[in-house]
Amino acid sequence: MMQKTRIYTVFTSSGLQGENLIYKKYHPEQKILSNEEILQKIKEKCPGIEFLGSTVPENSVYAIGNIVSMKKDIDGILYFGSPPEELVSLDVPIIAVHPLWGRWQHSFYFYRNKKVLSHCIPIIPDRSERVFNSRFEKVADDIRLIQVISKMKGLRVLVVTDKPILGEYEPTYEQYKDEGWEEYQRRYISNLSELGVSLIVRPQSEMVERMKTADDAKAEEIARKWISEAAGIKGTNEIEIKKSAKLYLAMKEMMQVYKADSITTEGYTVFQYYKDGPIPSQGMPSSHFLTEGIVATSETLIDSLITQQFGLWITGSPGFSGDFIIDPDNNKVYIGHCECPINPYGDERKAPYYIRNLPLWEENEGGAAIQVNLPIDVPVTIVKFSVHDKKISLFTGKTVDGNMLYPYFDDILCRTKVAIDTNTEKVFEKVNWRIFGIHRVVFFGDYRREFRNLGKLLGYEVIEKDR
Repeated sequence: MMQKTRIYTVFTSSGLQGENLIYKKYHPEQKILSNEEILQKIKEKCPGIEFLGSTVPENSVYAIGNIVSMKKDIDGILYFGSPPEELVSLDVPIIAVHPLWGRWQHSFYFYRNKKVLSHCIPIIPDRSERVFNSRFEKVADDIRLIQVISKMKGLRVLVVTDKPILGEYEPTYEQYKDEGWEEYQRRYISNLSELGVSLIVRPQSEMVERMKTADDAKAEEIARKWISEAAGIKGTNEIEIKKSAKLYLAMKEMMQVYKADSITTEGYTVFQYYKDGPIPSQGMPSSHFLTEGIVATSETLIDSLITQQFGLWITGSPGFSGDFIIDPDNNKVYIGHCECPINPYGDERKAPYYIRNLPLWEENEGGAAIQVNLPIDVPVTIVKFSVHDKKISLFTGKTVDGNMLYPYFDDILCRTKVAIDTNTEKVFEKVNWRIFGIHRVVFFGDYRREFRNLGKLLGYEVIEKDR
């Protein structure tokens, strides 16, 4: 999965447009950037990325021939000039840079509905050092998005389910039975494979058997750690917490056996009514994985998992996936589930959490879930991929205290919840439950530009729900 990202670089010119001798004659002291210097500044901002190609200006026919022959071995193209249609049609992510003052811009196309992002870098540096540096930062940011896409190649997802591959919750057979459920699944898996992702599907019985034989002492050690780091326990006890710790060990063992990078289980209602007896909540196990930077999504929500996996590589955090509610009169949206990373920013900053029972179960039954008190009054980005439709739902907002809106907000349904102030009028107008389902993923921070540009490089339509 973690193969090195390779970017093929093409320069189509160097120096001033038309070799402007007057400028050089009158201003011999003025710096004019060479192709080598431009590429070096970009390389410095992109560690871990291999740049192929040459800084010597290339004929486009020659460059296309090289790229076609290497297509399977490169992840993207950095093209200084206007990439020709033959190159764009190769369906490889392209960063196109207009070398300002090195070429006229009328020949530079700003591509729409193609896997091309456009930038502008002048060969005569801006007077403003801030503006000049920001140009290179933006190019490097988008090259790193190509790196994110390349990391997805070879991703192995363990899906623990007894249902069809896409699970019980989302999407549902009822939604697509008229159009053909088999065709829906075929197209979904095909689009998933285009990303380089494969699914390893295993029955719930295997996970249950591994849970039963999990090391008792290890489970107790994990349970005690969870308890010691919690702000409190409510509605559950050490016995139930230990059951979920055993489930964590079973999930971890299965990931190791099948060499999986991420995991999704059925969970919640499906666990409650499992044929051989209830399975303990995966709320605490999934939260533990997420805190460690491993995507572990409940309810076999593969679209959420893909969203979280991309988000992990963009933001450093797998985010918080949960059920999505729009409250237009309060101008708020709510997202809630019973698992969540306790480090919402993906770093050392940790939020206080409580270990609790599942909301639809009796107290002291069903294992352990988590209530994470997520940061208030901070910017967030709400995202959801639809792999089947190749679309991305995207909007931003700011978290608020849900207790100011509803009494005892923490005790309403899902244990972990976040209330977000956003443009609900637009969100409500554009919501599409059929394509994006009833779940969304929250990332702490403003990553609108990153996800918008990622969508373009993937060839996915980005729908900004709040605009």
